[in-house]
Amino acid sequence: MTNLIRHIILLLIAASGFTARAQQGFYVPKKGKVYFAGDTATIFSNVVNEGKLGVDKKAVVNFKGKKWTNGTDALITDEGNKGEDALGVGGVIRFNGTNSGRQQLDGGYNAATRSGAAFANLDIQNRYGVELIGSTTKVRNSLHFSAGNVYLQNNTLVIGDSNPGSITGYDSIHYIITGSSGTGLLVREHIRSRDNWVIFPIGTDDNAYTPVAIRSHSTQGDDYHARVSDGVKKDLFTGNDLKDQGVNKTWEIGKRTYPNTGEADIALQHLTADEGSVFSANRRCAYVSRYSGAGWDTSHPQDYPVRGWLTAGAALANSGVNTRTVRSNISSASYFTKFTGKGDTAGVLTHVWLNGYRLDYNTVNVYWTTKPEVKIKYFVVERRLSNESVFKKRDSLPSQAVNGYSNTYLNYTLNDANKYTGISYYRLRLVDFNGDYAYSDTIAVGGKPGGFQLLLWPNPTARHFYVGVNGAASVKYIVIWNVLGQMIHREPVNERSIIPMSLWLPGNYLVGFISNSGQLLETKKLVVTGD
Repeated sequence: MTNLIRHIILLLIAASGFTARAQQGFYVPKKGKVYFAGDTATIFSNVVNEGKLGVDKKAVVNFKGKKWTNGTDALITDEGNKGEDALGVGGVIRFNGTNSGRQQLDGGYNAATRSGAAFANLDIQNRYGVELIGSTTKVRNSLHFSAGNVYLQNNTLVIGDSNPGSITGYDSIHYIITGSSGTGLLVREHIRSRDNWVIFPIGTDDNAYTPVAIRSHSTQGDDYHARVSDGVKKDLFTGNDLKDQGVNKTWEIGKRTYPNTGEADIALQHLTADEGSVFSANRRCAYVSRYSGAGWDTSHPQDYPVRGWLTAGAALANSGVNTRTVRSNISSASYFTKFTGKGDTAGVLTHVWLNGYRLDYNTVNVYWTTKPEVKIKYFVVERRLSNESVFKKRDSLPSQAVNGYSNTYLNYTLNDANKYTGISYYRLRLVDFNGDYAYSDTIAVGGKPGGFQLLLWPNPTARHFYVGVNGAASVKYIVIWNVLGQMIHREPVNERSIIPMSLWLPGNYLVGFISNSGQLLETKKLVVTGD
């Protein structure tokens, strides 16, 4: 009954128009104020907001009209300052009108001056989607996909407010469409190292999901944008078509505040159906290429695309992800695509899993497995103690691969005399028949004997720390609980041995690791001091 009365009130408001002049639909004039204090309400008509339209954190507003327009001086307020400001959590505005197809949104936000109306939380629940028209739209906290896509057209969508915000519910069906020519732009604010991977769930059209992810290495935040367009040309926008050699997509990634500085990892996900004939035949040497002005460069690593993990759901079998570390080379607009090479020398074609654990106070067992193994002559085990600055050779083992190639699992093990009571770091140097070499990932081994270990360092920490997973145990997740016993984070291990992590709020935490069978193997206390 409460919701029914609220709907009736809204219909009466729409009829009165909030102004003396004739006005169709739900209208908030420049000095007008409307505030949804709680529960669920529904607006059936178009919305024109030129004043203050407030949505409390306890409120959900269903919008079933065709078009929502925010004026240049409008605000979408929340519970902050008794409904006068937009500084609080805010409620949800849900676009779920389906009677007239796509709904339209003119957001009224000015990205240049960082001013204007911004939705606190936006839910897309229209199976036909929502298209942006006229101006930039900003979502301060959370954009959620329940059904349908967001079509940017020639407009910009900004997510976050001095942070990257949250985008949830996206997958290969529900995402943000920048257009086949890449004219729309998705911005996520203030990405920094503690945010880990930040995903831009974008694509060129329906059924063309080709997202981007960015992992900044800098503690200094920056606004990143991304978009994707169909096709790839020799001279970026002109010249020969390179469709056969690549994946028929060009991604644009840019930084707003500190272009051409810092280091970041980028991940690009393409559809296997978009792979050209040359790329498909040689996909084991795929790599991310950047346009430098002189042409598309050749980069590393060159490896098989991995199953598409840039999704809020299960990994996508019809998609492939390749990553690249970019150092001081993301400008205000940088361009990337994917090609294939001849394969990196010195073991990049070799897949190696390195691990180790302390057998006793005198000995560390280092072991590794390869599949496939290509062109490796021998392996060098290198070690660096936590009080040392460089790695040193400990021992070497020859390859077991017959004639330099094996497509089966090959297992290696080596015992290292090590009485160090702190943390020891190990890595492999893979040396090929030409004398070229490459390095494996680095693992950490503690000073205490045990079949498996969870290592934390530094501890205490200001904010950033590392988790080392070593030994015979098969670990699926790292889990963090607060002092109340509430799980605040779960991190998939994904065969990593060293995992960078961070916690923003000072306090005491418990960090544990969970086996593949769901068993809690070990917990350790972590102290976060903050800045």
